[in-house]
Amino acid sequence: MKMENLDFLPERVKVQYAMRRRLIRQGYLLGVCVLGLITLSYVSRGRISKAQAELDLLKGRSGNIARQLAVRDALQEQQADLLIKKRISDHLGSRINAMQVLIELDSLLPASMALRKLELETKKVQVPVEQAGNVHSSRRAGKAFGRKPKERQIKRIRVVLTGLAPTDVDIANFIGQLSASGVFEDVNMGYAKNVTFRGRSAREFQTSCYVTR
Repeated sequence: MKMENLDFLPERVKVQYAMRRRLIRQGYLLGVCVLGLITLSYVSRGRISKAQAELDLLKGRSGNIARQLAVRDALQEQQADLLIKKRISDHLGSRINAMQVLIELDSLLPASMALRKLELETKKVQVPVEQAGNVHSSRRAGKAFGRKPKERQIKRIRVVLTGLAPTDVDIANFIGQLSASGVFEDVNMGYAKNVTFRGRSAREFQTSCYVTR
């Protein structure tokens, strides 16, 4: 014979037990939710810290790139300026213009002398090509084997001066000043002869030189 469990508890107590069990389940569920939120907050905080570190790193790299771009712009401007100077030097033979030549001549020419003619011409000249490495050892090796050093053609500005001076001493002093000037080089004497200028005896001379590159 099967025995049946008889529940003699009042209905009010049964309701209280049911409510207690429901509260316990809700408390467990709430605890699980709180634990999940704490875990999620910890993970999110770690991700935020990592993202902040990566952002700081990117900011540093961005600053470096900006500085490099600024340096690059300055270098590009210098390169463009140098290319312009190189084209001028290759085409004309010097970066010094005619006005600078006239100013230098005016400062060097004494009051007792006068220029009758000034000629500026671009002339092609042959110059030795410097070999890579030690230039002196290359020259010695070339001489040892009897080889002629290689040459290349460049353009130079040649100045030819024709003027009047009282004496040969004045001419020699003027040529010495030309040779000492930073604007002229390779100064050569052409000729000097006696002439009559405005009823007076004078020395006409001609000299030539190159404008420095």
